Amino acid sequence: MSKYVVFIKTDDSKAIKKESITHTLIKEMKSKGFRKHHVEVEAENEKEAINKLNENNEDFFNSLSEFSGNVFICSACVVIIALIYFFS
Repeated sequence: MSKYVVFIKTDDSKAIKKESITHTLIKEMKSKGFRKHHVEVEAENEKEAINKLNENNEDFFNSLSEFSGNVFICSACVVIIALIYFFS
């Protein structure tokens, strides 16, 4: 398996083997509107690398959604307890 660096644009993604990355290539991709994703992916080919990155991002967003839901519930409980304490 090779390591891939993924460049992301709003509606497009490109995965390039890490050993092929040069400073000039990064500048060229930035001029085309891509930005370098901070995660490197191990995969057999470009398509698999992009799919793995998408799975990773989906898992991250699901975890973040669960976390923010839990924080909201805790915050609501604190507000309710504070209201009961101050108005009792």
